[in-house]
Order: sequence, then C-alpha cells, then structure tokens
Amino acid sequence: MSDSNKLVRGTFLLTIATVITKVLGMLYLIPFYSIMGGEENLALYGYAYTPYTIMLSIAAAGVPGAVSKYVSKYNALGAYATSQKLYRSSLLVMMASGFIAFLILFLAAPYIAELQTLAAGDGEHRWSTEDITRIIRVVGVAVIIIPFMATWRGIFQGFESFGPTSASAVVEQILRIAFLLIGSSLVLYVWSGSVQTANELAVFAAFIGGLGSLATLWFFWRRRKPHIQKMVESDETDYDFSYKEMYSEIIRYGIPFIIVGISIPLTLFIDQLTHNNGLALGGVPEEFHDAWFGMLNLTTHKLVMIPTAFASAFAITILPFITKNYHQSNMKNVHHQIKMMVLMLLFFAVPAAIGMMILAAPLYTSFYSYNEMGIKILMFYAPVSIVISLFTITCSILQGIDRQNLTLYVVLTMLAIKAAINIPLIMQFGTVGAVMGTGIALGIGVAINFYIIRKHGGFSLRTLFRPLVEIMVYSLVMLLAVEIVYYIFILNAEVEQKLNSIIIMAVAVPVGGIVYMILSFKTGLADEILGSRADKIRKRLKVL
Repeated sequence: MSDSNKLVRGTFLLTIATVITKVLGMLYLIPFYSIMGGEENLALYGYAYTPYTIMLSIAAAGVPGAVSKYVSKYNALGAYATSQKLYRSSLLVMMASGFIAFLILFLAAPYIAELQTLAAGDGEHRWSTEDITRIIRVVGVAVIIIPFMATWRGIFQGFESFGPTSASAVVEQILRIAFLLIGSSLVLYVWSGSVQTANELAVFAAFIGGLGSLATLWFFWRRRKPHIQKMVESDETDYDFSYKEMYSEIIRYGIPFIIVGISIPLTLFIDQLTHNNGLALGGVPEEFHDAWFGMLNLTTHKLVMIPTAFASAFAITILPFITKNYHQSNMKNVHHQIKMMVLMLLFFAVPAAIGMMILAAPLYTSFYSYNEMGIKILMFYAPVSIVISLFTITCSILQGIDRQNLTLYVVLTMLAIKAAINIPLIMQFGTVGAVMGTGIALGIGVAINFYIIRKHGGFSLRTLFRPLVEIMVYSLVMLLAVEIVYYIFILNAEVEQKLNSIIIMAVAVPVGGIVYMILSFKTGLADEILGSRADKIRKRLKVL
C-alpha cells in the first residue's frame, strides 16, 4: 500500500474512532446526571478527575508521541533493531512512571483534598476531606496503566499502523462508560449504596477501560509481532545507541508534545483568569458573569471540540509519515503529505464549522436548552474551531520536519497575544470577545507555523489555494441549502422547544451533508483529497 493510501486509511480510522469517543464522552453525561441526581452529587466525580488528569500528563511526559516519532524515524533508516530497543525499554519506563505517579497521587491525595475543601468554603452538604481523599486514590489506580497503554499505541503508530489505536480507543471508551453507568446504577438502586460509593465506582471505570484497551492492543500485537520480528532480523545497519543517547532524543521529542498538548487548555485558563474581570470593566452586571463563563468554557466548548476531533486524529496520523520521508530526504512526498493532510482536514472541518454556525440555535437547544447568549457564543466559536484544528495539525507537521524546538516559541507567542488582547476584547464585545481573542491568537500561531513549514520544509502554500477555494464555495452552497431548510422549519415551529430543535437538526444536517458530498464528488475535489478511497465511497453510494 502506498504512503498516500496508508495516510488516508489511517486518518479515516483515527477520525472515526476519535469522533465516536468524543460523542460518547459527551452523551453519557445525560444518563449519568440522572442516575447521580444532580450537580451536587456529581461534584465528587469532578474533584477526582482534575488531579488525575494533571498527574496523567506528568506521568506520560509526552513519551507516547515521542516514541511514535522515534520508531518511525529509525524504521525509515532501516534501523529496526534500534527502534525495537527503544520501544521495549520505553514500555518498562512507562510502567515504572505510572506506578510512581500513582504513589505520588496516593500520598498527595489528603493534601489535595484539603485544598479543594478549603476552596469550596463552608456548606451543609460539602464533601469531607476524607471523601475526596478516597475518590482521588481510587481514580489514581488508572494512572498505573494509562501511560503504558498510550506508549504502546505510539509504537503501533510509529509502524504506520493506526487500526490498533482506533480500536483500543473505542473499546476503552465503551467499557468505561458501560462500567460507569451500570456500576453507579447498581450501587444506588439495587444495592442501596451511597453516592460516595457510586462516584468511586464511576471513576474506577477509567481503570476498567484501560484494561480493555490493553487487551485490544495485545490482540493486535500478537498478530503483528511475527512481521515486526522479520523487520528486525533484516536490519543491516550498524546503529548502536546507548540508552542515555536514546532517551536524550526522546526527551527532546517529548517536550514539544507536552507544550502543544497544554496550549489549548492554557488559552482556556487565560479566559478563566480574565473573563469575569473583563465583563466587570465592560459594565456587565455581576449576576451574568459565572453563567456566561460556563457557556464559554463548558457548554459551547464541548460542542466545538467535536469538529476539532478531526485535527487530533490527523495530527497523530501525519507525524510518522512525514518523519519517515523527511529523514529519507524524500521532500516530494513530504510536500504531498502536508498538502493532502491540510486539505483533508479543511475538507471536513470547514463545512462542519459553517454548519454549526448557521444551526447554532437548534444545536445548542438540542443538547442543553434555548439560551440566546449561549447561541451567540456558539455562532462565533464555531468558525474558531477551524483555527484550532489548523494549529494542532501544523504543530504536528513542525515535529515531523524536525522543527519541534520552534513550537515552544510559537505557543509562547500565541499565549502572550491571547493574554494581552483578551480583557480589551471582552470589555468591548462581552464573552464573545474571549472567543475572538482565542481566534486571533491561534490564527497568528497558525500563520507562524505555516511560515516555518514553508521556510524549513520548502512547502509552497500556493498549492493549497485552488482546492481551498473549492472547499469554501461548496461549503457556502451547502450553507444556502441548510438555510432554506432551517427557514422553512422556523416558519412552522419554535426553535426554543428542544424537540423542534432535534427535528430541525435531524433534517438539516443530512441535507447539508448530501449537498456538500455531491458537489465534492461530482467535481472531482473528493478524488483529489481522498485519493482511491473516493472511488470506494462512490461505488457504495451510487448517487455520487
């Protein structure tokens, strides 16, 4: 199979898996909320996951992505024994790292719980320090295996094999959610247990999901191991790196992954520090501050992260391919893969963002309830999802062409711009100003990334122009079709009603998707971007 077909296939697998896990991760909150009985009972669940997520990031330390890049690089040079030496030891290191991180979290749990209790203030229904300590220690068990699991996925990706990552991610999410929902229901409604126990079982589901993912990876590894062993036996290179040399390279690769990984959360943190102050300076009454901030960083953000899921999948897929061709000095393939990946991202992200923008009212109402401010924020946030996606994928390209050291300066520049303009924009435009600040800051980051790619990778941005214009034109035609359907519905139904909004979405989204796909396939744009997979889709869907 050619690199182009492998790239498209891997991207499709990871995109489907990412979208499935993102959607499931959002939908399960609806029944879980009902089972647990409201925000107060769910608070304990939230107390556990914040320190868990932080410790997980520390334990993994960017190693999974770095291992993927390392394995891909030395496989490209034919040094299969070198990559095997690295990935075998990296799994042991991650096993030790996970166990150490678990011990740290276990021992630190009482102190974290005390801080969270103090921050919560006095209250009759407040969870005790002991309650929070127990649940942090329960969820901490998952830290033992998750870094190991993530690194194993990185090894598969380094071998340009994305099926195992996709399958294991879906299995992990399904098992986690099933165990969480069934377990909490049994505790509360069958065994008459406490909400504390139900929450502990819910967070323990992360460990169960991790075990399912490991079992899936082991299944694939047994099938791929003979082939990998043949590659190792064919190694005729004389590379002989010490562990010190290998891990120096891994650390050099890993730091940019951490920096890129925390860049978007840090932009949200800047909003958290500046949003309410900006509204106060802008004269917005205090009773709106927290509600609008919740819409910015929670409700609309969750919806916007659905189209950006494409970027996460594409960034994982593109790295080993660009790394391999770059180290083989095959710049023609590097340029082709950059072009194809950027266009493939925009092929999906642009219509998704435009559709989300025009259908902001029924979309927001379908998931939550009708709220004019929430809808307004979503309308502005939707197109910003394109910029977020481009920032993620261009950072991955920089790592592929060995310019990962420059990502630190790009991210710092982006964050400095965001911090500088956020309050003035919020004062002028309210909460929407924070969205504008994110769009501007990330947009400048994307522009810098493309400049670096052009300068150090020799990539011509002109090759993107014609297909990008086509994507925009077909997206606008799709927008017109969706607008007509939407207008017909709102003449006869109130969008403020949740059921009406769901019906509008159920009709308008397929109409828009069909119009866009017909235009893309009939004009040949889909063939240019999706390659041979476009023909397979065309054969299955005769209308195309």
